Amino acid sequence: MKIAWGITGAGHLLNESIEIIEKLLKDGHELDVFFSAAGKVVAKMYEQYRKIEKYSQDKEMTLRKVIFDEPQYPAFPVCAHFNLQHYDLLIISPITSNSVAKMSNGIADTLITNIFAQMIKGNGRIMCVPTDLVSGKIETRIPNGNTVKITVDEFNSKVAKDLAKFKNVTVFETPQSLYEQFKNDLETLKQ
Repeated sequence: MKIAWGITGAGHLLNESIEIIEKLLKDGHELDVFFSAAGKVVAKMYEQYRKIEKYSQDKEMTLRKVIFDEPQYPAFPVCAHFNLQHYDLLIISPITSNSVAKMSNGIADTLITNIFAQMIKGNGRIMCVPTDLVSGKIETRIPNGNTVKITVDEFNSKVAKDLAKFKNVTVFETPQSLYEQFKNDLETLKQ
């Protein structure tokens, strides 16, 4: 499968998202990774950006391209790939509450929110992992590896769940649950 993976500026679930990218690459899927400007900064803070760079240079991996800098790669040249069905699937994980709010309201003013909008226009399949899907207290890792407790409010949780209102969009609580559904879907397609 040709998969596009978008990463926004969230630290929560970032490490887990990178682990799933590695699994998909090892499974033989072609991936292009798209970083928002904030996504690139946060990935560097969490020391995950180098892993993606390494995957793009590994001959055994099928990571084809890393698009990371919005000013260098403005949204308009790449958007046609999404509404013209160049990709079989768009995965966005993790997604900040800021990007979720924009996507939910049809605002497409960043690289990631724009490719989301274009994939919808092209009737493409999208799998999302918002960081604020479950309301209440959650534990998350900060860049130094320590864990902290934060509170996700009901409003942001509702907005995250609302992403599923779009045709062909599925929302997941974790990158692992997304991966499990992806594998199940592939098995169904083979039958």
